[in-house]
Amino acid sequence: MPPSDPPVPLGTERRAPTVKDFPARGPFSLAAPAQRFGARALDLAVIAAPALIVLAFTSQIVDGQLQLEAPSWLGPAVICLGVLYEFVSVALAGREIGKWLFGLKVVRFIDGGRPRPAQAFLRALVPWSMLALPLGPFAFGLFVLVYGSGIGGALHRGVPDQAGGTLVISTR
Repeated sequence: MPPSDPPVPLGTERRAPTVKDFPARGPFSLAAPAQRFGARALDLAVIAAPALIVLAFTSQIVDGQLQLEAPSWLGPAVICLGVLYEFVSVALAGREIGKWLFGLKVVRFIDGGRPRPAQAFLRALVPWSMLALPLGPFAFGLFVLVYGSGIGGALHRGVPDQAGGTLVISTR
């Protein structure tokens, strides 16, 4: 059974953190957009690598032309892998490989603890579900837009962070 939240003393209420609650830089500061972008790019490369290997083995050269032949299951498999990778990493460690290398961590928005499994799942599911929408090439654009939404706003909380009730901070 997961530990419960500490009791809030009577007469006090928890409030949502603001920019003033975080140091300007260093540990526990808000993650900079450039760090988040680098970490996300690395994590997407980790997820894309198995798909590229499958493409390499299923494609062929015909009359000097490379013909990419992606199996019909590859798209759904990449979406499932992406959700699973992010969910398990954030639920167990509070970060994926990219965030670890860039010195970032995902925390609960309200109290800074490790995200609960349901929060980690929502945070992972929201962006990857954009690729499942029947929008053709526009689905990828929506995917990038949802991930890029973490650049704006005072706390740099993108759509995935808002859905999961999380925040990304620096650890160094």
